[in-house]
Amino acid sequence: MSFDMTTFGITLVYVLILQPFALLQILPFRRVLPRVQKRHILIFWCLLIALEVGLITAIVSLDVFPLRQTAYWRLGYLVWIPQFVLALCFTRRFWMGHIFIAAFRILFSGIIYTVTRAILLTFCPDRLLPSLYFEQILLYGALSLLAFPFLVRFFTDTFRHFEVASTRRYWRVITLIPVLLAAELLYQSLLDSQEKILDLLLPRLMLLLVIVLLMASIRSSQREVYRELQVFEKEHELQQQLVSTVYYVKRSEESRQRMAVLYEKKRQHIDHLLELVRHRDREGTLTYIEALGAQLSRTKLLQYCKNILINAALTVYFARAKELSISVTATVDLPEELFCSGDLSIVLSNLVENALIASQKQPPSARHIVVMTMCQGNVVNVLVKNRFDAPVEFDEDGLPVTHVRGHGLGMKSLARFRDKYGATVFCQQKEGWFTTYLQIPLPASS
Repeated sequence: MSFDMTTFGITLVYVLILQPFALLQILPFRRVLPRVQKRHILIFWCLLIALEVGLITAIVSLDVFPLRQTAYWRLGYLVWIPQFVLALCFTRRFWMGHIFIAAFRILFSGIIYTVTRAILLTFCPDRLLPSLYFEQILLYGALSLLAFPFLVRFFTDTFRHFEVASTRRYWRVITLIPVLLAAELLYQSLLDSQEKILDLLLPRLMLLLVIVLLMASIRSSQREVYRELQVFEKEHELQQQLVSTVYYVKRSEESRQRMAVLYEKKRQHIDHLLELVRHRDREGTLTYIEALGAQLSRTKLLQYCKNILINAALTVYFARAKELSISVTATVDLPEELFCSGDLSIVLSNLVENALIASQKQPPSARHIVVMTMCQGNVVNVLVKNRFDAPVEFDEDGLPVTHVRGHGLGMKSLARFRDKYGATVFCQQKEGWFTTYLQIPLPASS
């Protein structure tokens, strides 16, 4: 065993150079990971790096392979597996995406490997490749770092809407293409020799062009899907607003009809009251007046705030809460004219609807929703909270994440509202309450 610090140093550089491509397995999914899991991944990742450095140093020092270049080359086919498994363990629902990324890693790694060997043979024609293994490691690392930002951006954009905008069948089909290309490339790599490197250079560059075109076609098709998704979400929001308005108009019409009935019978009511007074029936008179008051109250349409759109939205969802026996505390102080009335009514509709869904999962005695809004200084403050005991997962922006198909549109609407109006959004789960707090800056003209 010939262990020395040179072997350890080369191995350390070699393992660190492999990390950018290894990080491609986890970075595209970082948005869906809670902070605690991110810390755990970082710890395990560092431990794996230390373990890989130790094992590779030991294997190379034991002279298991006849040449060090052969040792690093062969071990390179294995050292990517631990990080792949680690990423898969933390994001199992993206398993097809991990296979997709792994295939692209193999493709780019093989192409870079061939290019580095061709460059070294071109500039050092009199030397054998085994003697250039350290130079090849450094050159491979430099080219990997050049490709890394482009690849991480591509995969991040590709899997940003993975659960919403894609189907399993699509990914099962599309993933086969890079996997088959990677298998062919690996087969060719095993047959590599110093004489064949320059002959393989042109086919590998053509393969690189094929990969770039494949990536471009995937992104183009996904942009179309995302545009359709945005149109669907916008239609959903407009439908929500329309339903709120229609329901509000319906309630107004019902209130008007009840008032009309009372108006038609006003002569009867007056005659009946006069008869009770004439007979000095004090209790009967009071009872009849209370009954009339109750009927008048039923004709009155509740008004939570002066803003028509927001009042219509709250009226709809608070009425639904009443039907579900969910208590509501509402203090809504908003002006009649507000620069973001339409969008804010949609956001409030989504937040209260989410609160209704969450409240139904609570015991009947623990169902409560609180909605508070207030204009203070140059900001509009909005608070919506509800009782909810189950753990909630948050993304890196602090917004709750759901993995239930068809849900999550409300949080996307909230994120768009935040970006459009420069609002501050804070979500928190504490002591059995889930709270969403918004601070919306008023424009200078307001």
